[in-house]
Amino acid sequence: MPTGIENLWQAMDHDIANGTAASAGWLLRLARPDTQCPLFAAIELATKRRAVLLRLPVDSVPARRRWPRCKGLDSLTLRIDGMEHFGVALREERFADVFTSLAEDLLRRVSEAANPVEQARAFLGQLSRWQKFLSASSEGLTDEEQRGLWGELKFLRDHLCPALGARCVFGWKGPEHAHQDYQFDAGAVEVKATLAKQPQVVRITSERQLDDAAWPILILYVVALETRDSAGETLPQMVAAMRATLAGHREAQEPFEDKLLLVGYHDAHAVRYADHGYIVRTETFLRVQEGFPLLAERNLPPGVGDVSYGLTVAACADFTMGEAEAKRALARMSRSEKQ
Repeated sequence: MPTGIENLWQAMDHDIANGTAASAGWLLRLARPDTQCPLFAAIELATKRRAVLLRLPVDSVPARRRWPRCKGLDSLTLRIDGMEHFGVALREERFADVFTSLAEDLLRRVSEAANPVEQARAFLGQLSRWQKFLSASSEGLTDEEQRGLWGELKFLRDHLCPALGARCVFGWKGPEHAHQDYQFDAGAVEVKATLAKQPQVVRITSERQLDDAAWPILILYVVALETRDSAGETLPQMVAAMRATLAGHREAQEPFEDKLLLVGYHDAHAVRYADHGYIVRTETFLRVQEGFPLLAERNLPPGVGDVSYGLTVAACADFTMGEAEAKRALARMSRSEKQ
């Protein structure tokens, strides 16, 4: 279903096709007439390319050196009707669906800004976030990345949110490539989602990932999955469930969407992830502490680093936590519910 800005672009395309628009220059439509936000959906008449333009006083237009370069987009500075505009235009049609979402995201963020300087800052800030997404593969997430994200979101929805509340989203560090997927002042959690059968082996990707010396509490959560066509819970369904969980918690909603973007998930790709779902076989909580089988910086020989290794889950049975015990441990991380 077309979004608000998509509807504006379609209406302008209709006017151009029927000859009711000018033949040169730019055609603009104010994206949200009921606010003081001067953001426009635009079409260049000569090329028919779509754009998003922000009208600003000339002294509020950011210097060109501050503009991020986004794959598939062109940055613009224009003078229209005697006023300065800056923004981005779609260059590659394969990004058309994503560009519509970018436009809606820019509108939402810029609408919240109080003045032209803040509007320009919000615009550039969101472009920087999208730059990382657009620079990644346009084909979406790999099977392994989908499974890993599903596992992280399951832990967030089913365990962290009930224990810490919606602000636990601020502790989700997996999209930022931190050593653990969730980090708080009082503890950390590493999530591993695996399809492996017995013996289950999970991949530990660095000598710091299970370094318990860095944390008062460190938990390794392993969720064993089956993947099935047209069955189980799909990744888009999990994302929708998390959005529902965060409904009414605006302070957590925007950070959550930013982190989804950072990890490479976008609704424009959701159809690619909807043909298979995940069914949980087992969930295991392991307390990483003295005696746990691991490799850490402190016990590596000199000259050895950048380590990854396989960890057999069955070998960690003595460190298993019950779900109630894990819940209490997670609750003790709550004093670090902050950005």
